[in-house]
Amino acid sequence: MEKLIRALFIDVIENKNYDESLINKYFSEDYQQDVDNVILDFNSFKKHIQKLKEKVSTQNVLFANIASNETSIFTKHYVTSILKNGETVKHKVFAEFTIKNNKVINCDELTILLEGNSSEKKLGSEI
Repeated sequence: MEKLIRALFIDVIENKNYDESLINKYFSEDYQQDVDNVILDFNSFKKHIQKLKEKVSTQNVLFANIASNETSIFTKHYVTSILKNGETVKHKVFAEFTIKNNKVINCDELTILLEGNSSEKKLGSEI
């Protein structure tokens, strides 16, 4: 599961381009994400990733901790984003990913803005 999550972040989050086929590769059509009490279904999640690619020029993910059990993987990671307007934003993220049939079906996430403009607090959930 750790390899799946690491590959997902490289292919979907760190990738500068929006590629729906990669989202379909890693995420179930039943996918649901709860980011700071904002619920995204699969289609909303795809819109969110599209929005990120429009707004962000570069994203870098650094995993601090990863733990897993039979069906879930927990991460504490840091995301540094360089926005297209030149600003840098850094978030600390705590996430639990539920995996089924080698795809992510759920993510329960808390995101904390560490650096950058406070207007980017909800970067992890905006659509």
